[in-house]
Amino acid sequence: MKNELITSCVRVGLVSLCLLYSIQSLAQKTLGKWRSNKVDTVLVDTLDVDSTSNSLIPLPEKNGGGILMIHMDSAITSLYNESAEKEPVINGFRIQIYFGDLESARAVRAKCRKSMDHSRIYLESITPNYSVAIGDYRDRWEAELALAKYKKSYRDALIVPAEIALPDLD
Repeated sequence: MKNELITSCVRVGLVSLCLLYSIQSLAQKTLGKWRSNKVDTVLVDTLDVDSTSNSLIPLPEKNGGGILMIHMDSAITSLYNESAEKEPVINGFRIQIYFGDLESARAVRAKCRKSMDHSRIYLESITPNYSVAIGDYRDRWEAELALAKYKKSYRDALIVPAEIALPDLD
């Protein structure tokens, strides 16, 4: 009786150990909900390694050519491509010179382009109306200085917060 109990305990232990090992190995192979099974491969022809520099880690000297393969998830590549296509924007200010219907907004924008020779004039839809705004100003002080100039031509001009394109650095 005692031998049968020990034998059955050993069998249960071995079976449970095998079961846990197989579950653990399957968990390593399955994909998460955000990962895809597509793998992107980047091939690079040459890799220059300077072994003569005084770095903390001694690098081996490279003789001849070689191939470097980088395996990565396609989600990384798609995120990079999406971010490269978007124009970077920051929170800033614009001067709104008109707010009303579409036809009048187009007329104001055309008049503004002719008279002011300003390259950054925006026609934005704010349902059901349209807005004509001028400039990309990084801070309110910069917009206040420009507003004083535009108030002479457009009495209803005002400063509005907006997402603006990154201005050119001088």
